[in-house]
Amino acid sequence: MWTYFWEAILFAAVGTFILRLGGRKSISQMTVPQLAIIISLGTVLGGEVAGKGVGNSILAAATFVGFLVVTEWISLSWNGVEKVLKGEAVPVISEGKLLIDNLKSLRISVDDLEKRLRMAGINRIEDVQIGTIENNGELGYSLMPHARPVTMGDLERVLKATFPQINIANSNNKDDIFNEVIIGENSKEVPNQLH
Repeated sequence: MWTYFWEAILFAAVGTFILRLGGRKSISQMTVPQLAIIISLGTVLGGEVAGKGVGNSILAAATFVGFLVVTEWISLSWNGVEKVLKGEAVPVISEGKLLIDNLKSLRISVDDLEKRLRMAGINRIEDVQIGTIENNGELGYSLMPHARPVTMGDLERVLKATFPQINIANSNNKDDIFNEVIIGENSKEVPNQLH
C-alpha cells in the first residue's frame, strides 16, 4: 500500500516538473496540441495508478490532492519555493520597446503579445511603460503617463487648481457594492430569492 503512496508522490512531482517546463499558459490560452499533450500526460501518469484496485486508486487520488495542497502551502510560506514551482513575472516590454530575448525564452511571438495588448485595450506598444507575462500567462502592464486614463482624483486636482472657488463634494457612496464585503451587511434591500 505504501508503494502506491510513494509512486503517487513521484508521479505528482514529475507531472508538476513537466508542466512547469511546458510554459505559463492557462487552459483557455492553450493551443489544441498543448492541451492534447497535457491530457496525454495525465493519462500516462494516471495509467500507472489505474488497475491497482479501488482502494489503491483512491489512495493515489488522495495523494495527488494532498500533494497539491502541500505544494500550495509551501508556496505560500516560502517565496523561493514559490518562484521555483510557479515561476515569476517576466518583462516583455520596457519603456515602449519589446524585449525580444524574453519573448523568445517564453516562446511567445510578437503577434501573440500584440493580441494580448489588443484584448487589454492597448493600441500601441509605445504606450506601455512596462509589460510583463505573469506566472499564470496573463499580461500585466503599466501605461506611460501620457497614455493613462484620467481618474476622478486627477480631474478633481485639475478642477481645484483651475477653479479654486469650486466645492467638490466627497464621493463616498453608501451603495458601493464593496461595502457589503467590507462592512459585512447589505446596504440596500435585496429580494430573498437572490441571497
